[in-house]
Amino acid sequence: MSVRTKVVAVTAFALLLGLMAHLTAYAQNEPQIVEVNVTGNDRISKDAILAVVNLKPGMPYNEKDVEDARNAIQNMGYFERVIVGKETVEGGVKIVFTVVENPVVKEIKVTGNTAIPTEKILSLMRTSVGNVLNTNTLEQDIEAIRKYYLEKRYIASVTEQVGIDPQTGVLTVPIQEAIVEAIKITGNKKTKDYVILREMKLKPGDLYNGEVLAKDIMRIYDLGIFNRENAPPYELQPGSDVNKVIVVIPVNELKTGEVSLGFGYSSKSGLVGQASVTEKNFRGRGQAVSVVGEVGGRDGGNSYELSFYEPWLDRNHTSLNVSVYNKLYYRFSSSILTTTTDEYYDERRKGGSLTFSRPMGELSRGFVTLRSESVDIPEALTTSPLDANVFRDGSVTSGTLRFAHDRRDSILEPAYGSYTSYAIEVGSADQPAVDFADAELQDLPAVKGTFTKYSIDYRRYFSRGGPQKELGENRRVLALRFMAGSISGEIPFFEQYFVGGAETLRGFREDRFWGKNMFVFTTEYRFPLGGSSLKGVLFVDVGDAWGAEGNFLNVPVFGTEFKQHEKIDPQVGYGLGIRVVTPVGLLRLDYGFSSEGSRAHFSLGHIF
Repeated sequence: MSVRTKVVAVTAFALLLGLMAHLTAYAQNEPQIVEVNVTGNDRISKDAILAVVNLKPGMPYNEKDVEDARNAIQNMGYFERVIVGKETVEGGVKIVFTVVENPVVKEIKVTGNTAIPTEKILSLMRTSVGNVLNTNTLEQDIEAIRKYYLEKRYIASVTEQVGIDPQTGVLTVPIQEAIVEAIKITGNKKTKDYVILREMKLKPGDLYNGEVLAKDIMRIYDLGIFNRENAPPYELQPGSDVNKVIVVIPVNELKTGEVSLGFGYSSKSGLVGQASVTEKNFRGRGQAVSVVGEVGGRDGGNSYELSFYEPWLDRNHTSLNVSVYNKLYYRFSSSILTTTTDEYYDERRKGGSLTFSRPMGELSRGFVTLRSESVDIPEALTTSPLDANVFRDGSVTSGTLRFAHDRRDSILEPAYGSYTSYAIEVGSADQPAVDFADAELQDLPAVKGTFTKYSIDYRRYFSRGGPQKELGENRRVLALRFMAGSISGEIPFFEQYFVGGAETLRGFREDRFWGKNMFVFTTEYRFPLGGSSLKGVLFVDVGDAWGAEGNFLNVPVFGTEFKQHEKIDPQVGYGLGIRVVTPVGLLRLDYGFSSEGSRAHFSLGHIF
């Protein structure tokens, strides 16, 4: 090692010794903590307070450490304030924390709450009577209250006025619930605002509730005049005050008017031309008007039907439905994909119906229907003495009382809930006498009789998640339906129950079974196929109609395949189908299999 290197090393060592000596002297001069004490506490123990402090006797005194200790005590939440005292004693310093405890809670008073009961709010709180108020626990209580309001789909907050009276020990928890200041509709170019607003249970001045609003929006789209597939979400905007909100509901109107012209041919009806004009939102008032006409057909006659629907006659939501018609019904058709050369049976019905309905509670509705019509059977069928008693003209006048209880989450696209309907129809049927030109044949006298129809319709829908909470949920749904009916009294052939075809028993011909009694049990499993506008369906139908009058049991003109039965004999149809959402509504195509073959069925809307 060179002389120069030795000099450098010795110099560095000397500097290091000097620094160590300086630090040792500083440490010896810094006071040590001799004692840590707490005063002013009454209900909160000294041990509990010191447990959050990191100061111990023998540690060097440091201002930052002491301030951290004071903050730790303050953050316990039990104290109004914490004061630090420092006292020089023999051997160092004594630190004293003087605390002022929060008042003892003697009563909890909740104010401003109307949506949630006080008992429920108190059960959410950990703050309890008889204990020192802990502000940390109180903050947690405030958050629990806010979250519970949100869970119930309200908006609320505990105001800054929350606090305890030190004299009385009363803890006041003031709650401010959000109120709807206004409801605004946007995007409706044709539809009047009141048509939408009258469907809503939520009104300006009401407490805001998201569940009520969601049901209201579902009800608005169940009108069938807005596009639910591209429904924009609603918005909440701040109102003129902190506890007020403005609800904005944007809508996208459908093209509700339709004019159609068409021609069709089948062995059943022959060449038929049809024209129709329909409007589901007439004058933007939610009214429905329909004019349908047919020209041609097998009997060369024309058909028409005029209908009008007013959903709100008055403030009580009384509705009116009027229909006047002169139209031909083609019964016993085979399939939409095939034709047939079987003997035919048609009914020309002329008359009309008038229906009033009115709410009977939030989920129930009552209906009164008056119907009067004449029914004419093609002349060719009435010339045979064997069939004349079956295919006779007649007229029917009846009145129906119906009660419906609807707990579905949606009318047009139900995914959860139930629907029950009970109906009783009382009427009279008249059939004129039949005089045969052949004197050897016994003429048929005129028949006048009364009848009563009893019917029930029950539907149930199941899906995961309970009722739909928002519009447009694309769910898998299990749908069940049970219908049954019975008739007492004398009825014409055309007034019986008919079962079979697209609306009842798929896989069989339309109106394949008839009688004075009927039942249909349908199970459908509905599932999305990629998007919200296309769905698949698997179905099983079980049903029957039976108990027809003796001369209605076997009708020779239809051959043995239309043989009926006196007692119940359940028939089964099953198959699959698709549902396509279009601007004009839901299109339904089903293909069913049964003991009598397979058939395709086409119609509009869900079967139920």
